[in-house]
Amino acid sequence: MRILRLVWQTKKVSRVEIASMLKMDKSTVTKIIAELTQNNLAREAESGASGPQGGRKPVFLEINASYACSGGIEINPQRMYVCLEDFCGTILFEKMQEIDADSYAQKGFLGFLKEGIELLQAAAERLRIKLAGIGLGIPGMVESDGGRIIQSIPLLIEDGLDVAKDIQPLCDIPIFVENDARCCCYTEQILSRGPKTQNMMYVLAEHRPLQPVKDSPKNLSVGLGLILNGKIYHGAYSTAGEFRSVFWDSPSKSQFSPACEVVKSLDDQTAVQTFRELAKNIAFLVNTLSLDVVYVGGIEKKYAEEIVKYIREQIVYLWPYGWNKTTVVSTASVSQRSVSYGAGAKVLDKLFSVPELDEGGRRRKVPASSPYKYLLSLR
Repeated sequence: MRILRLVWQTKKVSRVEIASMLKMDKSTVTKIIAELTQNNLAREAESGASGPQGGRKPVFLEINASYACSGGIEINPQRMYVCLEDFCGTILFEKMQEIDADSYAQKGFLGFLKEGIELLQAAAERLRIKLAGIGLGIPGMVESDGGRIIQSIPLLIEDGLDVAKDIQPLCDIPIFVENDARCCCYTEQILSRGPKTQNMMYVLAEHRPLQPVKDSPKNLSVGLGLILNGKIYHGAYSTAGEFRSVFWDSPSKSQFSPACEVVKSLDDQTAVQTFRELAKNIAFLVNTLSLDVVYVGGIEKKYAEEIVKYIREQIVYLWPYGWNKTTVVSTASVSQRSVSYGAGAKVLDKLFSVPELDEGGRRRKVPASSPYKYLLSLR
């Protein structure tokens, strides 16, 4: 799995590079690569250039993108997004469906989820590709390791839902749940083909109804996803990333101060005030945690660019030392479907996972069915 994960994470890599990067014997690498190519999980790409002294050209290896696919579903109070992506993260299918108060009252959360699963299964069947798993991203508190939705105020889930008991019976393939902002971290981190960012924040800002009920006002909703020391950070009780402005005060019913309570339109002055208030909160966290990168997504790019501008200004303004901060702040790679895309990426991360080791190098977690065995069962 260490070799398979490296081949998946790296666009093209040679056997010699694998042996060097993983500190493994070349003959062992060659033997394992032979098994992976025989099972069609990896394949040889084109040859690279010879070294300065000539010799045999290195043969690059890559993951077989069409071996199977993963599905991603986002459900929020306004829309449901679904997508299929191959093993290299290329989108094969996507669809958006509006959610209104009447339809949500009739179908409920599980009804929309079932509909999303059926859309993905039908699309995979049409494309003649195996669907290996489905990721679900929602706003709210999600215990992803335990497979439980703790609570989602935006989706009217008050008593929680258990994946094994309430969600998994909807289909016969694995389903993984995650908070929507953390899904966006998977979009930027797991599916990137460059060096992995060690410390990152994703600011998911959406202008949408607060809940799928009649007369629910539109407002700016914000959630944060964090990667610390190379790992997606969940925090105690899986509550990391829940946001409320430090300027918040009663009687505001939003996440911001009373002066920014209702953002009816992203083009009015209240939106600008809210963007600036958000930027101050984000800059405080960036400077305190010494983050490398901040992405802003979820809303239209022109508004995301405004927020990015204000965050950059506040990072510099609030930094107490003379030298300049080098934090990169930019709009997200994928904007309005980043959650569904990242939910599918989470599935890929699970499929290509390596068993965790303790300090002595022994396996700490041994799954009942290893990812490798599961991948082979898809053939």
